[in-house]
Formats: sequence, C-alpha cells, structure tokens
Amino acid sequence: MTLIVVKEENNMKLSKRFLNEYVDVEDIDIKSLAEKMVFAGNEYESIEAISAAQNIVVGEILECKKHPESNKLSICQVNIGEENPVQILCGAPNVVDAKKVLVAKVGAVLDGITIKEATLAGMKSNGMICSLSELGLDSKYVTEEDKKGICILKEDAPVGMDGIAYLGFDDQAIDFELTANRADLMSVLGMAYEVGAIYNKKVTEPVISYQETEETIDSLMKLDVNTDACPIYLGKLVKDVTIKESPNFIKTRLMASGIRPINNVVDISNYVMLEFGQPLHFFDKNKLGNH
Repeated sequence: MTLIVVKEENNMKLSKRFLNEYVDVEDIDIKSLAEKMVFAGNEYESIEAISAAQNIVVGEILECKKHPESNKLSICQVNIGEENPVQILCGAPNVVDAKKVLVAKVGAVLDGITIKEATLAGMKSNGMICSLSELGLDSKYVTEEDKKGICILKEDAPVGMDGIAYLGFDDQAIDFELTANRADLMSVLGMAYEVGAIYNKKVTEPVISYQETEETIDSLMKLDVNTDACPIYLGKLVKDVTIKESPNFIKTRLMASGIRPINNVVDISNYVMLEFGQPLHFFDKNKLGNH
C-alpha cells in the first residue's frame, strides 16, 4: 500500500507596519521575527518590500524648459536637498506640470539598471525623474496612467526625503505558509497574538466605534439565507457613501499584503478582512433592490 500525505497550506502575507498597529514590533528586525515564528511552527516562504528601489529621493523641479535640439526631452533643474540643484533630462510628457517628483540619484539601481551620469542630445543628465512603474512594483499595482508619465507628488512632500519611505513603499511583509489547523493566523490580529506570545508583548485590540441610527435595515430590505452551510449572515446598511481613493496608509498596507487597491469601499472591506480574518462583501443597494 502506498500512503500519500497531503499537507494543506494557506498563505498569509503579513505587513510589518500593519502588525505594528496591534503589537510593538517597530524595533524587531523582520528576518529575526520570521525566524522566531518558524520556531513556533509557522513556516514562511519569503520576505519582501513593496519596492526594493534605493537611493530615491523627493525632488523639487525649480526650472523646466524644452531641449533646443529634441522634441521629446525637457531640461530640468531639480532641488534634491543638496547644496546645489542637479540637471536632469526627462522625456515624460507631464514633466512640465510637475513640481515635487521622485528622483533616482546617480548610483540608484532600478530593475537591475544602475543610474549613471549621462549625456543626452549633447547635454548632461545627473539622475532620473521616475514614474511609479520604474520602482519595481508588482505590475498589478501599476496603472496605465502610471506608465505614461512621471509620478507627481503632493506639494508638501519634503525635499530630500527618501522617496520610497515617503510613499510608504518601504513596508516589508513576511509570506507565511500556514497549515490548515492555524486558521487563527489568517488575520493580522491573530498574528499579533502569536507574536505577542513569542515576545511577551501586549496586544492592543482595534478600537471599534461607529454611530448607528434608530432606523432598522428590516424596513429597507430583506435578507434570506437558503443554505445550511452558512449558519449566520448579517447585513448593515451604510448611507451617503462617496466612492473615492483610499488614504495612502490603507493602500500601502493592502499592497504589502498582496492586494491591489481599488477604491475606498473595496479597500476597507479588504482591510477589515485582513485585520480580523472576517470576509466582508459590499453591495450597491440601488442594484440589489429589496432583496
């Protein structure tokens, strides 16, 4: 007789920054944290940052003018927080509208290519003004718009600051391979309790606070569960929702966890799912009718 043993595994990408909300791991090296988890019986596959790019800083374009001998290139004088501005030639169409930008300094490595001093169309260029697509992000996080032009930052972006840290792309995540009996670790909070037990640290529970009206959902719609496989299904109604972009801290924590940000409604459902391990499904009531 041949015995086949099947080991069921589930993957959970744990963002260090997300985890730090619930248990203090700020000063713990992520590699050390991963190895401690292995000794507790939790194997991991890899440790990754959202972006591995280095030597990227926030820059401010002080002057931008068209190259006299090139239709595509612009000559930019850029403040990168050093004593003197640097001259960078850029061919992105939206560089003329930019003020605060991401600059790869000479010596930076992007997708295996080292940025060097160069001469383009007879003029020196000392660095590169970057698009998001050039930071080595997973392709699912990069839009077609990101590929067409450079990344323009907010006006209050601090000149000279590490650009990857400014964007929140320096967050690291451990990709755990969990066995089927550790469903409790399929959430950031569950992971926080595991880490808290290993390091003897206190876990801070999420603060849940919201205001409910006296109006009941029963008067607005009916919810039927027609399967014994689902013992309970609860619904809430949220009004006056505006669909828009999520705050950056939510987007970067989702990205570190392997989930592509979409908009504030989709993102918060995924955020809470990661936080508590409880799946949520959001629906547009106008499309559901009364059922």
